Amino acid sequence: MRTRLALVALALATMVPGAAADPLPTAGVDARCFAPATRIDPQVVNGVVTNPAWIARDALNQYCATLRLRDQAASPAYGTANVTEGAALYAAQAQEQAADGPGHVHGGVTTLVPGSQAADPFRTTEAWSKATGGTVTRVTFTSTDGAQLHGHLWMPPKAAKKPAAGYPGIVITDGSVQAYEQLYYWAAQGLAQYGYEVLTYDVQGQGDSDLLPAHCTPASCTGVPYQQNENFYQGAEDSLSWFDSAHNPGYRTLDRSRLAIAGHSLGAAAVSWVGQCDSRVKAIVAWDDLSPVTMADCPKNVSVPKAFRATKLHTPALATTNDYEFNVQPATAVPDPHGDANAGGLNGDAGYLSLAKAGIDSELVSFRNGTHLTYSYIPLVLPSNQLSERFAFSWTLAWFDRYVRGGADPYTPMAAFDRLTNLGRYDGSADANRLGTVSIGAGTWDPVKGNVPYLIRGIPVTGSLSFYYYSGYRLTDPRTGVVRTCTDLLAHCPRVAPATP
Repeated sequence: MRTRLALVALALATMVPGAAADPLPTAGVDARCFAPATRIDPQVVNGVVTNPAWIARDALNQYCATLRLRDQAASPAYGTANVTEGAALYAAQAQEQAADGPGHVHGGVTTLVPGSQAADPFRTTEAWSKATGGTVTRVTFTSTDGAQLHGHLWMPPKAAKKPAAGYPGIVITDGSVQAYEQLYYWAAQGLAQYGYEVLTYDVQGQGDSDLLPAHCTPASCTGVPYQQNENFYQGAEDSLSWFDSAHNPGYRTLDRSRLAIAGHSLGAAAVSWVGQCDSRVKAIVAWDDLSPVTMADCPKNVSVPKAFRATKLHTPALATTNDYEFNVQPATAVPDPHGDANAGGLNGDAGYLSLAKAGIDSELVSFRNGTHLTYSYIPLVLPSNQLSERFAFSWTLAWFDRYVRGGADPYTPMAAFDRLTNLGRYDGSADANRLGTVSIGAGTWDPVKGNVPYLIRGIPVTGSLSFYYYSGYRLTDPRTGVVRTCTDLLAHCPRVAPATP
């Protein structure tokens, strides 16, 4: 035990930025956290890993999984922006509650915490509109159970030319408890800058949406009081139906034949089901992570309008998962490379494999030293690494470009399919396009420049992938129609998936 602790201490003591030979695009990012990895024999004795090299690498991985918190605490710009934006949102939240009246009590006890909705303070609606020329509209709609739901509609900048049929559309469903819609502005803003019309919203029981459904009790309505599957599953369906209706202020500019959905955590489970049960959905992105779906159980999970009820699995889906859930902890035993409920994702690769087996295009990306909070930027509490949010956006954009936009992206040179199968380095699509900077959120502190957003162009793709959990795909090459499969991206797609780690 003393040997293990000494090795961990040694690994942490030697972790200083700039130690790797390959420089990263953002100063202050530890290059060793995303360096190309080689597999190490864990040398297991009685179920416990004993190899010092394996233990030291694991210690580094844990350290890397917390660095976003370090960057927040070390940045005067972040501290000021967080306090300012948090206070403004808290005041706006109180005003909206007063305007809605006692009949629409807003959701969740965590909403009462000052600054709880602040998220990334550099990703405000006002700052984004000013910087890009895009527009953000506050929207309100009613769920199936009568709850009033609030959200925002993100419209692309005028520079993002509207196709003749209209913009493709994306609906994002938030995660549970603390994950308000503001935590997903990183995806909404980036997608809108690439010419997508995007809806973010709070499900019933969260954020500024109603805490309770209308005219319901626990005995008469499912999903009461809140934070149950019903709120997220039906919320994902109801938001899609509203988005695809004349009530949507962006309805006239929306290409209703190109609709997709994304979600995080419980929202990821929700979009897994809605995406297969509703025939309107052309693509799914599930951030930690994709649930396997049995079509016969669709009516048990979500109520879909009769005209749009699907009868078979049909929707291509991207699943992402991570090395850790909420807690960063040592991997004293070799993790199951398929993931499990304790580490590496709630469902691991079960959702991905179920679609691949059914002949549906699907992909799983497991992020190295990522946590469940990678996708929800929470200030100063709960750990996350520095760059996996940017990695997640890169893969998300490529997936929607491939399956919603048909493979073409007018603003990024590399084709979507090539980005989804790339084993070289990340292109700049997550950082900027010819319309301007995409990565405008928080990052590292520079005494001269102030806040410097995280950038990922040029980082090795394999450096972002877990050495504990598989990443793979079953994809149809749009140029040839040939199905290509990959057992493990990190290992460069061998015929047989390698042992891990």
